[in-house]
Amino acid sequence: MFSAFSQRHILYCLILLMLKQRDLLVLRLRLVCLCLLAVLFTVNNAAQAQSLVLSESTQPYFTLHPDTTHQELKPQQEIQEEKLSPFLKTAGIVVAGAAVWTATYMYVDEPLQRFTQSHRNAVANGMAQVVTPLGRQKYLMPAAGAALLGGLLAKDEKLQQVGLISVGSILVNAGITSTLKKTFHRHRPNITTDNDVFDGPFNHTSNASLPSSHTSTAFAVATSVATVYKDSKYVPPIAYGIASLVGLARINDNAHWTTDVMAAAAVGYLSSKGVSYLYNLADEKLEKRRQKLLLTPQIGLTSAGFSGILIF
Repeated sequence: MFSAFSQRHILYCLILLMLKQRDLLVLRLRLVCLCLLAVLFTVNNAAQAQSLVLSESTQPYFTLHPDTTHQELKPQQEIQEEKLSPFLKTAGIVVAGAAVWTATYMYVDEPLQRFTQSHRNAVANGMAQVVTPLGRQKYLMPAAGAALLGGLLAKDEKLQQVGLISVGSILVNAGITSTLKKTFHRHRPNITTDNDVFDGPFNHTSNASLPSSHTSTAFAVATSVATVYKDSKYVPPIAYGIASLVGLARINDNAHWTTDVMAAAAVGYLSSKGVSYLYNLADEKLEKRRQKLLLTPQIGLTSAGFSGILIF
């Protein structure tokens, strides 16, 4: 490539020579050379301009919308913000939840425990007796298996999904809850009036207040139902309302601190969301490969499981 200065210098020299030379043939040849140099000068400048643009931006500023029926130009910055927003939202929820839990642990646990026990009455005790079984794994596991079996027989996909996610959520939640109980070994409020008594992971005691297994199981099933029927106006509020009543019943019965119930609600919710994500991922993979997975629940008095058949 010639520089701009050298190209202009050659052009000027050729023009002067053409003026001094009167031979027609030589004049035509030099005109051809002049045209070639002009084309070379233009191509050189265009190449330099293109390389400058590519060096300034390595990513396209606009991206086509994935929907081929509607092509929409979207700035790359907006696409990056859309990718970051779910992460930022989740991080914000986690930070806010941890802050609320810490504040409750420091300022609410003991006063609320004294208040509830000094204001217990027959109505609250009766409601607690009714809703407490709704958080027991031995009742919810057969109910989830029945929902799955009923969905298979009735060919109701949503009912199948509720049963399958609920069973998986209960199992995952049980493992996490049991691990946390054995890690903290927190004393229950019916044993001590201090909410900061923990035996720790190295002392094998029977104290297992954190988190509440009734509440975590109830929220695992409630989140499973609410996730599948999220388009319904009434199902999610009812599901979460019942799970919340289970947690309040455990506080009323002086079996758990408020922070035990809060932590259990988070464990049950996250367990169900994790199982739901895996379910949707597996369903998408099977749909792409045109395969079908048939699951049959196997539920006993002390155990539960599945038998699966993959059809190609």
